[in-house]
Amino acid sequence: MTALSTTPAPGIPWTRLVRVELRKQLDTRAGRWLLGLVVAVDIALMSLLLWAGEPGALGWAGLTEAASAGQLLLLPLIGVLAATSEWSQRTALTTFVLEPRRTRVHGAKAAAAGVLALVVMVATVAAAALANLVGGALRDGAGPWQLEWAFLGGNLLGLLLLVLQGLAFGLALLSTPAAIVAYLALPTAWTLVGSLVPALRTPAEWLDMSGPMTQLMAGTTSGGDWARLATSTALWVGVPLAIGLWRTARRDVA
Repeated sequence: MTALSTTPAPGIPWTRLVRVELRKQLDTRAGRWLLGLVVAVDIALMSLLLWAGEPGALGWAGLTEAASAGQLLLLPLIGVLAATSEWSQRTALTTFVLEPRRTRVHGAKAAAAGVLALVVMVATVAAAALANLVGGALRDGAGPWQLEWAFLGGNLLGLLLLVLQGLAFGLALLSTPAAIVAYLALPTAWTLVGSLVPALRTPAEWLDMSGPMTQLMAGTTSGGDWARLATSTALWVGVPLAIGLWRTARRDVA
């Protein structure tokens, strides 16, 4: 009689998990429509700048900044969908049977969303370069070709943080409509309250992501700005992410 093997079966490779999660984010109708909307908004913003923008606003950096506005607003919703789709589409049972370590699955979702954000950022920079050439043909010479590394790195880091924030709100609420509303409304409401209530203005400087994120994406972040960015990120990304990991680790799937 052949002895039964006691060697544990190898787990799913990390890269395969990331590829699967990336495919989930691109294969759904909502994901494709959202990416299509990001592309449409980016093209519209660059076209508007080429048509009506001041000469000083044109150039590679100016067009990249204009195109980034749409993806910074919409692409984090991919993170929301990545977190909530397992529960709204009832695929959590299959996913967590194949990979029972739920935190590992969530890490793969975050990595896949980060890869997608990087690809979109690279595509945006390339599209802005093409738009600069088009602008040069239409407006008697292309704009400046300077593109600072601090500007590029700040935009990429800001996009990654916002995508992770969307994922965190999705995991915390496990409902697509509720997570989207919370992601869009709660930080904005805190910004308004902090600006209107004098007693909250000092705490708001440390707990509001909008100010540090603006400086980060402009490439002008200094020492104190990094501390405010870290503090506000801990609140608006770390807290919902911790809640989401705790909640999904204990939620039954069926």
